[in-house]
Amino acid sequence: MFTTPREAGILLRCLREDAGMTGAQLAEKARVSLRWLVSLENGKSSVDMLRVQDCFQALGYGFDLVPLPESWND
Repeated sequence: MFTTPREAGILLRCLREDAGMTGAQLAEKARVSLRWLVSLENGKSSVDMLRVQDCFQALGYGFDLVPLPESWND
């Protein structure tokens, strides 16, 4: 689970590395530029969520909504 673009980038990098893919391979498969992917994996604070979704889908993952703990809003 991730709640920020930075967390999404860190998770994506871990999944990419676990899949044995280079950044260039994932960028090509997800149809994004390598520069954009590197920015995401390095914690870029504002990202295009459609491109983020494309990257996760290229690795075989999707998004699911889960309720946040009540303490999240405190």
